[in-house]
Order: sequence, then C-alpha cells, then structure tokens
Amino acid sequence: AADRTDGGARAPALVDVADVRGAAGTVRAAGTVRAAGAVRATGAVATESGGATSDPPVQRWRSPQHIALSADGAFAWVAEHTADVVALVDLRARTVVAEVAVGAAPVFSLLAPAGDDLWVSCKEAGRVDVVEVASRKVVRSIATGDEPWGLAASADGASLYVANSLANDVSFIDPTSGATLRRVPTGRQPRFLALTADGALIVVSNSLARAVTFIDVRRGENVGTQRLGQASLLRGVALTPDGRHALVAHVVSHDEFATLQMERGFIHANGFSVVDLHHPRRQHTTLLLDRLLAGAANPWGMAVSPDGKRLWVTLSGVHEVALVDLPAALTVVADARTPAQRDALALDVEILDRRGVARRVPAGGLGPRGLAWSRATGELIVANYFSDSLSLLDGDTGALRGQIELADTARAKPDLRRRGELLFNDARLCFQTWFSCTSCHEEDATVDALNWDLPNDGLGNRKSAKSLHDVHDTAPAMWSGVRADMDACVAAGQRFLGAIPEPETHRALIAFVGDPHRPPNPHRGRDQAAARRGALIFEAARCHSCHAPPTYSDRRKHDPGLRGADDLRWRFDTPSLRECYRSAPYLHDG
Repeated sequence: AADRTDGGARAPALVDVADVRGAAGTVRAAGTVRAAGAVRATGAVATESGGATSDPPVQRWRSPQHIALSADGAFAWVAEHTADVVALVDLRARTVVAEVAVGAAPVFSLLAPAGDDLWVSCKEAGRVDVVEVASRKVVRSIATGDEPWGLAASADGASLYVANSLANDVSFIDPTSGATLRRVPTGRQPRFLALTADGALIVVSNSLARAVTFIDVRRGENVGTQRLGQASLLRGVALTPDGRHALVAHVVSHDEFATLQMERGFIHANGFSVVDLHHPRRQHTTLLLDRLLAGAANPWGMAVSPDGKRLWVTLSGVHEVALVDLPAALTVVADARTPAQRDALALDVEILDRRGVARRVPAGGLGPRGLAWSRATGELIVANYFSDSLSLLDGDTGALRGQIELADTARAKPDLRRRGELLFNDARLCFQTWFSCTSCHEEDATVDALNWDLPNDGLGNRKSAKSLHDVHDTAPAMWSGVRADMDACVAAGQRFLGAIPEPETHRALIAFVGDPHRPPNPHRGRDQAAARRGALIFEAARCHSCHAPPTYSDRRKHDPGLRGADDLRWRFDTPSLRECYRSAPYLHDG
C-alpha cells in the first residue's frame, strides 16, 4: 500500500467478514498486495520461498483478464489480475486444478510453442514470469519495458514479443537468455498484438493512439501506422486464418461533435475494424456491433474460429458476447468500395444487426474480457472480470453450457469499492447502454487522450479528458472548476450517462473514484542523481508555488496565458502532477 507515486500510504479497504459467504481459501503472495477489493480470511499465506507467515492472509478478487489454452484445448491458464496468480483450469472437469503466484497485476499469458513453459506478463512488476508447466512453478523472470501487456511468439519459440504499454514500444526478447534484443517504437499504450502465420508481421493495437502499428519482424522496424478513423481505446487483435485481415476491437468516439446527443452512437459507438493486410495502404473498414436502441459498450477480447467462419467479441460494458458471421462481415467490407461508403459504414450503428451478420448473447457473467475457443470441449471460454468466473458458451448459438468459479469470491458479496469499480465499467447505467465511465477514462479511471466539447462550461471549447485519480483531494473538478468537489463530479458523470444518481450507486462510485489504485511509478529510483537535480530545478523555478506537495496542486484557478480562440474562459484549475507520466496529453487543450 505504500508503493505510491506520491510516496504516501493508505489504509487498505476494509470489509466486514460477515459480508463474505463461504471459505475464502489461501492465495500465495506475490509482489505488492493491492488493497482494491481486499477481504480478510483465515489461514496462512504461502510465501515465494514456500514458507508461511502468521499474519492473516488477504483474499483478493481474482478478476480474470486473459485465457491461454493448452495445445489440445483441454486446459486453460487464466491470468487473474487482482490476485497476482495464474490459475490452471481443467475445462472438461470444470475445476481449478492449481494456482501459481506470479508478479503484480498479471494481464496476459501465452504458452510457449513447445508447451513446456507459460509466459505471463505482470504489468506492475515490469516483467514476464516464466511458469514451468510440469512443475507449475515460476522458474525465472524476464525484465521488459514499462507495464508489459500483450505477448506473441515465433513459431519455434525462439523469439518473444512483448507490448510495453507504458513505454510505448514492443520488446524483442530471447526467452532462453532473457535478453532484450531490440525495442521497436509503437503508438501510445500498445496493449495487444498478433503475429501473422508466416511470422513476418506484428500487428499492434495502441489503446490511446487511435491506430494500429505494423512491425516487420525480420527488420525489427516499425513499418507503418494505420489510423482507424474515430477509433479509441483499442483492445483485442485477431487475424483471419488466411492471414489477409486483422480484426481490432475498439470504441468509436465522436469527439469531433459536442456531446449533446448519445442516441445512435453520437458520443460513443462500439465495434471492430477490419484491416486488409494485403492492400498496399492496409485499408481499413469499421463495423459496429451496436443495435439501434442498445449500444454494445466497450468491446474488449476477440477470437476467430479455426475455420474462419465465426468471430467472437466480448462486450465488457454490457456483459455480452457478439457472435459474428465472419465471411458475411467480410462481404459487407468488400462491398464498400469507396471511402464514402466505408465512412458510412462506420456511422451505421445497426448494420450488422440489421443484416443478420451479428447477434449478441449474455456472457454468463459480469465484465467479460478475455476469451478463447476450446476445440477439446467445443466451447467458447469467457473470462468474467467482475464475476471471478469463466463462462462456457456454445460458439454457434451462444447458449450457456456451464460456469467455473475461480474462487469463493465468486459467491462473496462485493465490498463497496468493488461495486463502484463494476459500476464505473458498466454501461447499464447509461441510456440505451451506449457507453460507460470507462469509455472516456479507461477501466482504471485515467484518460482516453481525447479532447471533448462538454456543455458544462459552454460549447465550442474542447478540453482534454482529465484523469480522475486526483479528483478526491484536488477540488474543484474539471478544467474550468465547474464541479465543486468529487461528490458533484461523480453525480454529474452519472447525469452525463443519462442516469439519475441513486444513493447506493453514488456511494459505490465515490468509493472507487475516491480511492484510486496507483500502480508503482517505474521512473522512481531509476536515476537518483537526476531526481535530485530535478527537485532543485522544480524548487528554483518555483513550480511548487502552484504544484505543492503532497497533492501537487494549489486547488486554485490561474491564467497561464494559454487561452485559445475557442476558449470561453482564460483561468484554469491547477492539475495535480501526480502520475503525470501516464496522464498525457497535458494542459486544458491537450
């Protein structure tokens, strides 16, 4: 809890044990114990060395994020983001076989081609842990760039590719020696990547860059970027079996308009883009998964059936899975021959529903993210982040065939903060489910890197979406200070969704937004001499006169001389400098 960017400590979230139903069990401690949604349980905690401590263990929400299947599809390795473990699940027996403690915040896992090792990207530990499948133990760790996320590997297993989401690059790593061979720049916040079957090209989705990056593997170079129109918060990437098309899940954010109408996706729509990798300019077409009166908020994970006939997309904001007739979808793309026709498709929120190309089914749990197709069971396996469970769906009909609870937390009553985190990510709060709070502030309540024209301070003056991590102690909120405090800010956010704030919902959202989880600052401690020089410069330039610790904001409005032609005001609220390494773009207009 003390590993904070502001150097301060906080008390862990407390939950009455009477709210927990069922025995909690034990979890091996690995890395920093994170307070979010923590529940105290009984028993001992196994340490990295295999010993035990007398302190009460901490049972955390599991938050399954990604699924890696064994070669035969009979077993699943599940990265449990807030428990710092990967779970081995027998899909036929519908049971959890084992848990392996890994570094902080695992987000992605990948089995080595030989099947002997499992690579796990541990985002907040800044490394990939190597789990020996036979012994089910971490046998070594590989240093990566800042906040590693997606993984891919060459067919022979000799090369591992890691998307470093905070470093904005992809590492080429020798997994045997652990050596980083090169770092290839990408767009901002690369999260997911896919390697073409011939091993020649890596397709990278950049969450905060509205674009995919292409990396030539042989040359080890960035060979181009394709902007995906109004795409934002890019997530999963999948490839068609013939290698011609890359499919990228994302939100479509219309920040070119004032936010006056949410119907028909005029603020946010939701879908995926099809990128033609054989086209000289890698042309793209965006298809929407929304329905006329029901948005498909926050697309996340993607999977393609081995025969190429089916595409599956998790819709994490509405707790559904989209079943897409992939050949029919590609026909829609092929029929759009001109730029105008492709632009029209990107605005047609009911195109796939109207033509019967896609339909949506319940995911069987809350917050579906990762998914995978198991040929052993003939089922689609879905990781439900907020339900701590896996759903097993019929890949053709979407019928729920079964569920696997990853821990007793699946039956436990969520604490107030955990409920707030779910609501923050839940588009059911929104009129016609077009978007969630996450659609503008990512799932961690930070930024989307876009400028929005909100009507709360007049129209025609677009402003950068601010991180919400400091709203609890640096009031007033918003660039113009139009919200007096966090309470007013959270209430206004609900109204922006078209919802009337209800007491329990409001309390839960306040609990989440008011207790931000700050990942470890990877820049801290890297160069102590430079840090001392920086502190002297900060003081000599009197930066602290407006950005004084510990909040690094004086909570006042100033005229920095940056009023633009469209700004209605010229005095702006002083932003906190905490976490400024991850909250770009800067200043009120980005």
